[in-house]
Amino acid sequence: MKVLLILLVVLLNSCRGINEQPIQKKEQAIEYYIKAHSPYVLDESIDIFLKRPWYVYDESNHIIWPNFQVYALKTKGTYYKLQIIDYYRKDSRPGFYTLRLQKEGENTKSLNFDAQGCGNVYTNLQYKECIKNPSLNVYTYLNVETLDYWKMSNEEAKENELWDIAFNGTEVKINSGFNGPGKVRIGDLYLYEGFFNQGVAEFQRIATVSFGDKGLRFFNLDFDLRQVAFALPPGVERVVSEEDWYQKDQGFHTPVTESWWILKAPEFGSFFKFHIKEIIENKIENEIHTTIILEFYSRDKNTNFFSLNSSIWSLPKFTSRQRLIKWCLDFDDKRVVNCQLKSKWDLKFSASNRRGKRKWRFNVNQGAIGPLIDPSILRIP
Repeated sequence: MKVLLILLVVLLNSCRGINEQPIQKKEQAIEYYIKAHSPYVLDESIDIFLKRPWYVYDESNHIIWPNFQVYALKTKGTYYKLQIIDYYRKDSRPGFYTLRLQKEGENTKSLNFDAQGCGNVYTNLQYKECIKNPSLNVYTYLNVETLDYWKMSNEEAKENELWDIAFNGTEVKINSGFNGPGKVRIGDLYLYEGFFNQGVAEFQRIATVSFGDKGLRFFNLDFDLRQVAFALPPGVERVVSEEDWYQKDQGFHTPVTESWWILKAPEFGSFFKFHIKEIIENKIENEIHTTIILEFYSRDKNTNFFSLNSSIWSLPKFTSRQRLIKWCLDFDDKRVVNCQLKSKWDLKFSASNRRGKRKWRFNVNQGAIGPLIDPSILRIP
């Protein structure tokens, strides 16, 4: 009996120190949230700043918090990293941007400027009236190479090639498509998803970074700016956009020979780098007879490089009398195939001739990169 009592006392004493310990949530390294996106883009227009906004709005105190999204911007053949790190002036007035910008291979720069415009519905009670006033509803336009910025009307911007990106309140646009004559492209590089718990913003964590390094550790991650899926902006519906591969001259079409694309094929391991080498057109009576000639390089299956020797492919001749043409092109065999065989064709050519208007277009199957101006780029991204 005495032995049992001693044993009971020992057991009770040993249990006193056992308490339920809180499970420590291990913080994921920021590299964990890097997602590899294919750089090959489909024929789909996307507004990156709607799909991947640069800010979150805290309804409880009406603060616009940057989420330190990192973007890649391509303009005039040059690549940049871009991050919006502040939206307020020192006196807490909104609409004053601070950007972190880095040209590929160069040092990081910082830029501050006023882009209040009309603000937004969260910060401006007169927002609806403001956007109707062209003297107030105005963007601030930025040239990322010179770091010059200025204000002008939307109508002026649509004729101006000098600007690359523009800001108005929380809205951002690039010089391309509907917005201007430029060929700027933008893609999302990185968003730190540790700021969001099941899709809901954790403002305390965002505020801590905002008053700390302002997302510098996200910006300094090692990114390949040429491996980015640069989205087609609103107003540009095809990767092989018409204005990039042909021009109209007195009723005839002439090729833009300096524009190249890298085309991803549906068959495993197949890639082609191509451009429009020549467009031959002759008018016979009231018809225009056309032959389009492609030049392309094929991927060497044993490496990530294209072949050193190009192939020439003259597409079938067609005329302006044919109302509708649709060819699905197989680069491997240089032939037109059935469009229902999606696993076989690489590029689709369509032409319509109605009421004297000739419209041409190319559609990709698995995606493409371009236009590329430097044809010496022979490595597969």
